[in-house]
Amino acid sequence: MIGSYFKGNNFWEVIPEFRVINAFDSFYREDNSKSHEFSSNVMWGIAFCLRRESPMYNLPDKWELAAKDIIGNDKFVWEDYSVIVNTFKQSYMTQAERSLLSWEELMTKRDKYLKGQEYYFDQYLTDEKSGDNIKSRTGQLITVKGTAEQLDRAFSTTPKMYSDFFKIKKSIEDDDIKRGKGNKVKSMSDSNEI
Repeated sequence: MIGSYFKGNNFWEVIPEFRVINAFDSFYREDNSKSHEFSSNVMWGIAFCLRRESPMYNLPDKWELAAKDIIGNDKFVWEDYSVIVNTFKQSYMTQAERSLLSWEELMTKRDKYLKGQEYYFDQYLTDEKSGDNIKSRTGQLITVKGTAEQLDRAFSTTPKMYSDFFKIKKSIEDDDIKRGKGNKVKSMSDSNEI
């Protein structure tokens, strides 16, 4: 699929079988642009973001790049086309590939969130103006829970999460080795088993 792309190449002409699925056919028919160029570019953008053989697949900002470089609109809102994106995932990706994609999205969000957290230990609440410790009604110093313990726990689970991720990825890669064009099972010699 990705190997068939070049700028100006119409997705619907290269892969017309996608129109068998109602969501794609409706998207195609509702597109009034010349030669259905807009919907074609959206489909190419989706393919470049979701297919592992794509040079964009591993980029963290792949959706923004696809909008700018393939669709030609850096203000393009992918959420408006979530039905098309989800239909593509359901129709053109295996369950294992969808699981891998979910893991990748989760890990990206998680890493971004963890990097943005301030790391600090428990401390006493202080008055911003005077710098004095603030006491409760009972005269006890008020403790503000730090993030250190939670972040340490979160980071310590990261290796396990990556281990699970790589198991899914290896399963998919092993399956790719055993399957040929058209998703047909390769012979033992074609899959280098003998």
